[in-house]
Amino acid sequence: MKKHQTYNDGVARFYTPINDAENGERPDMVLGNPFLSLRYQNRTVGLRRMAAIKELGQKVDNLIRVQASDAVRKVSTQTVCVTSDGARFDVKRLQDVTDATPRSVDIYLERTELP
Repeated sequence: MKKHQTYNDGVARFYTPINDAENGERPDMVLGNPFLSLRYQNRTVGLRRMAAIKELGQKVDNLIRVQASDAVRKVSTQTVCVTSDGARFDVKRLQDVTDATPRSVDIYLERTELP
């Protein structure tokens, strides 16, 4: 039986960083308007997941679950996510969840220092 998911932990906003620097200057990445806002559920990064992530040479500070949709497919590893508490994260990985209803996607996040 599939697990019923709720997305009551907040709203995540997804941005594509924009280089605001003049031509030839050092890149100055800023966030414009979000291209997507989704309700999410906080998830726990378990020991097995953490070990698998470390094997890939990645770091994960947060894991959220969102409802799957065509719009979620626009989220990529070039995307920045801002959660309800104002924390900013780089998207590191997306993974379809097959044992949940409604269809869901886990998004692995790494904290970023982007202004």
